Amino acid sequence: MASPSLNTSSRARLVLAGIAVWAVVVVGIGSQTWATYAVKGESLPFSDPLLWAFNGWIGWLLLAPLVFHLARRFPVERPSVSRHLLLHVLFGIAAAILVGLCYYVMERVTGQLWDATMTQVALAVMYATKNLVIGVLVYGGLVSLSHGIEYYRRFKERELRATQLTAQLSRAELEVLKMQLQPHFLFNTLHAISALIRPDPDAADRIITRLGDLLRMSLQSNGMQEVPLRTELEFVEKYADIQRTRFRDRLSIGVEADPAALDAMVPSLILQPLVENSIRHGVELREQAAVITVKAEHLGTRLLLTVTDNGPGFPDYVLTPVPGRGLGLANSRARLAALYGDEGRLIVATAPGGGAVVILELPFRTADHAAA
Repeated sequence: MASPSLNTSSRARLVLAGIAVWAVVVVGIGSQTWATYAVKGESLPFSDPLLWAFNGWIGWLLLAPLVFHLARRFPVERPSVSRHLLLHVLFGIAAAILVGLCYYVMERVTGQLWDATMTQVALAVMYATKNLVIGVLVYGGLVSLSHGIEYYRRFKERELRATQLTAQLSRAELEVLKMQLQPHFLFNTLHAISALIRPDPDAADRIITRLGDLLRMSLQSNGMQEVPLRTELEFVEKYADIQRTRFRDRLSIGVEADPAALDAMVPSLILQPLVENSIRHGVELREQAAVITVKAEHLGTRLLLTVTDNGPGFPDYVLTPVPGRGLGLANSRARLAALYGDEGRLIVATAPGGGAVVILELPFRTADHAAA
């Protein structure tokens, strides 16, 4: 049950709540004992049964932090349910004995020992064992409470993460739609179609179809945090078709995908912005022919996605991030962190022969694994 520790304020609230519950238990048991004596016609000050209850339960107040630590250290969950459950039974017996010995010490200090005719050793053994079963049950209750708190914290964390992912995905989708609907993009695309209508009507028709497909796929991905790599590459290919028509011989976009990687789940709309970035900086700003390569590799438990171009490379503020600049890459990194934690990485570098390279390193997960 390894997890980030609670913050200081949450921990303080839990401690205060635990002390309050313990105090209620002590007062409740003391009141019940006092009422029992009263029903039998035996009058005694309320402070006496309250002291007995305090002596009997102070050990649990002192041991509670250790019990919660053991519950977190040895969670009763797969794959170690049986082994950890057995450990907690043993820990529960030990805790019950320690609480009983604490009860004995408190009774002796406050002069409340039951039978002064017994030896101190015999009394200590009696106090240590007389509530053994109840003690194990109390220990089990504390372990269950610890698990309940942890599961609730995980639930709230997943809920928050899902909300953040939804917001980030919505922003990514809006950026794609914005890119597609930008006046210069539509103007250039329509201009390319117009230029092809007479000499190559089939090509013009294909570009119109690709443009419609691109818009349709953008809308269909709404709300999906991850999609199969084959779907993501299909989106990139349709986008690339339009751009190839625009730039003709000035642009070459190739996709190399390991067949074993096509079923891997990847963040929706994660590759297209990287390809767009290469086009913007590698083609639009220079006259030389640009070559962009998208590569997908399945390497054991990892999935490697690479976007490489032969452009001028990344500016310094991307290689050494500057606040307020390179926001597209920053958003991509944030999405990877939210989806995969430390298992997802985005690396930018200058290609050996010049140009830019962006590497996405993700855990290899199929749809079934992602759902689990």
